[in-house]
Amino acid sequence: MLKIIEKDLTKESTIRTPASTKYFAFINSDNDIKEAVSFIEKNNLKFKILGNGSNILFSKKYYDDILFLKLGNDLKNINIHDDYVEIGGSYSLIQAGRRLVSQGYSDFIFFNLIPATIGGAVRQNAGTGKGKEIKDVCISCKLFDIKNMNLIELSNELLQFKYRHSIIKDYPERYIVLSAKFKLEKKLDDTDRLISEMKNRVKEKIDREPKGYCFGSTFMNNKMSAWQYIDGIIDKLPNNDKVYFSKKHKNWIINNNADGMEVKELITRAQLLIKDKFGIDLKEEVDII
Repeated sequence: MLKIIEKDLTKESTIRTPASTKYFAFINSDNDIKEAVSFIEKNNLKFKILGNGSNILFSKKYYDDILFLKLGNDLKNINIHDDYVEIGGSYSLIQAGRRLVSQGYSDFIFFNLIPATIGGAVRQNAGTGKGKEIKDVCISCKLFDIKNMNLIELSNELLQFKYRHSIIKDYPERYIVLSAKFKLEKKLDDTDRLISEMKNRVKEKIDREPKGYCFGSTFMNNKMSAWQYIDGIIDKLPNNDKVYFSKKHKNWIINNNADGMEVKELITRAQLLIKDKFGIDLKEEVDII
């Protein structure tokens, strides 16, 4: 039976803005999802699936109109076959990358650079560059379709992957990622070299990233890199020691004890200034709730 509880959400987002909710539950099966949907309809609520929280901003301090759902341990599994691997929606992308690289699959080094769950990564088509996105290795995805209340499996083509996008993101209140299949190709024998390369890539990433509570990239790229737009207007943003765009990586917001509304206001202010100067509607990569 689905257990719905009150919960502090602060640690459910990597930028750590204070928030809590009246309704929260872990889901481990399609029956749990059906119970959650029934509760949502009965109480006239919305719902939101939470993953690792690396692209989530809780803009309010308290929620009583949303049922927050998180995939539980029963969906934290990995099954490696001859030519594909199936991974549960709550499994860590980084842990999956480590395991696959250690077995010789170089295509998954980029998994180690993204702090996400499998479900969140598929939804977002997470990646680190050309040829290194979820769409490049994903075969299919098993979903629960809330509209039709059944389990389905969508192929790579039907998932409609684009830059930081998928059909799952288009319909956030319809699909829940239960697992995904990824193709296993070009297995290499020199796993020591691969592991060394993976560790070097991770170290390079850590060295170039700012320190502090953040959610990674705030905006998606447009005609030029998002940080370049921010660089063009950063001197017009208010000085605020509590929340600011990092000088080390200008597309990253650092939270130093701000609340969600303050972070949201900084994002909105930056967008307005960028629109005024460059004529660009810079879209946030962050999911603002």
